[in-house]
Amino acid sequence: MDGNSGNIAAQLKQQLNDNPSDIETAVLLGNHFYDRGNAAQSIVYYQYALNLNPDQPGVQTDMATMYWDNGDLGLAERNFREVIARYPDFANAYLNLGLLLFRGKQQAKEAATMWQYLLARFPEHPAAQKAQQLLNAHYQ
Repeated sequence: MDGNSGNIAAQLKQQLNDNPSDIETAVLLGNHFYDRGNAAQSIVYYQYALNLNPDQPGVQTDMATMYWDNGDLGLAERNFREVIARYPDFANAYLNLGLLLFRGKQQAKEAATMWQYLLARFPEHPAAQKAQQLLNAHYQ
């Protein structure tokens, strides 16, 4: 981690220490560590933010991605599926679950089904465009 990155993290941590109910700062810390590939730290702050307000499908999806990055495929899948169950209109969770099934669990048929559903339900969403690219690349 470069010096500037450490300063940003330290400033955000201080803000969160000063205001422990600051969801936005907890998410920013999670994103900070996500962007640097530090899955363990990003999970800590995403979970903190979700404890303050569980109605954040984007945060939970990012946390699931970090679980996957950390090698916890079961937790990642559970969180993606929970987002889909609670927020059926959150398209990114379908895309990411498909990626997990395809790359992480080698379940190509299930991944294709997830991406096809995404395309059918949300054809104009950017996640659907990515799903189409994945289907074209792997199933043509």
